[in-house]
Amino acid sequence: MRTILHRNNNDENVLTTVAAGYDIDKVKDALKGVIIDLDSIDQDYLGAYDIVDNNISIDIEKAKKIKVDLIREQRDQVFITFDKTYDIALRDEIDMTELKQQRQRLKDAPQTAAYLLTSHTILEQINSLTLQDLL
Repeated sequence: MRTILHRNNNDENVLTTVAAGYDIDKVKDALKGVIIDLDSIDQDYLGAYDIVDNNISIDIEKAKKIKVDLIREQRDQVFITFDKTYDIALRDEIDMTELKQQRQRLKDAPQTAAYLLTSHTILEQINSLTLQDLL
C-alpha cells in the first residue's frame, strides 16, 4: 500500500494512503512526511514515531507512555466485568480477600507497568508486556 506518515495540524502523527495515479513523492513533499511500508511500523505506537530528515525512528519514552495508556484502557475494560463479580460476591457475603487483592492489582496495573517499562529499551520489549503479566 502506498502510505505516508506525517504530522497533521495538531502535531499528531497520521497515516495517509495515496491512491494509484497520484504522484506519491509530490504528496509526500506537500505533507512533509515519509513514505512507509505499513508492515515496518507498529500502528499501536503511531504517536511515538519521530520524522527526521525523511526517516522515521521510534521515541522509546513516548512508546512507554502509550503502552501504559493501552494497559489502562485494557484494565478499564476488565474492571467492567470484574466489578460485577465483586458486587455479586459482596451481596452473597462470599470471602472477599482474594477479590480485594485482585482488584488492587487491577487498580495498580498502569503504575506497575510504568515501573516495569523503565528498564525496557526497544519496542519489542515494551510491546511484550501485557495486562495479564501484571495480574
